[in-house]
Amino acid sequence: MNDDKKAANKKRVAIAKIAAEFFSKRGYAETSMEDIATAAKLSKGGIYHYFGSKTDVLYFVVDNFMELVLNGLEEELKGIDDGLEKVKRVIRRHVELYPKHTAEAKTLLNAVHNLPRKSFKNIVAKEREYFRVVDDALSSYLGASLGKNEALAITFILLGMCNSIYAWYDPHSAVGPSQLSDMMFNLLIDGIRGIAKKLPDCQTDSSG
Repeated sequence: MNDDKKAANKKRVAIAKIAAEFFSKRGYAETSMEDIATAAKLSKGGIYHYFGSKTDVLYFVVDNFMELVLNGLEEELKGIDDGLEKVKRVIRRHVELYPKHTAEAKTLLNAVHNLPRKSFKNIVAKEREYFRVVDDALSSYLGASLGKNEALAITFILLGMCNSIYAWYDPHSAVGPSQLSDMMFNLLIDGIRGIAKKLPDCQTDSSG
């Protein structure tokens, strides 16, 4: 990538960061390209040098966020032998990513449906890939202790619990991300134990 392309991509990233703040706080429909351009110190027409439309900005925001979510996760989990530790790592990584990308996470949750059909399908495909990786991590812990339907339900429960933090969690609150991830992990594992008594015991702490 030459210097001009690097500079243009850096500017696109900066514009998208500003846009994500608007989308997450004001709302996608309530934000105009002019709002984003003004905040990015661009002319009304200048922003179109970087993005062709507001939906292009939205796609850039949520697509890059999903790339962050997926980046290196499967490889990282393959390096962990213990299924329980895989589950713990999935939860911790998910929770720790949120404080660094709060606006992008909220934009994905609340505004992704505004994308054109093709772009929306691309994001859904990445969400399904994440679901598969999480499901594999849970399966490595559960083994044959639960039936297929029960195991699938637990994957949905885990992701629902993780994604719900986008709506309510303040990472600057008294409960830090590390503590929150441990709480979520223990709730999940204790709940699983209540369903499948044969699963091995586990101990967690805030340092793992």
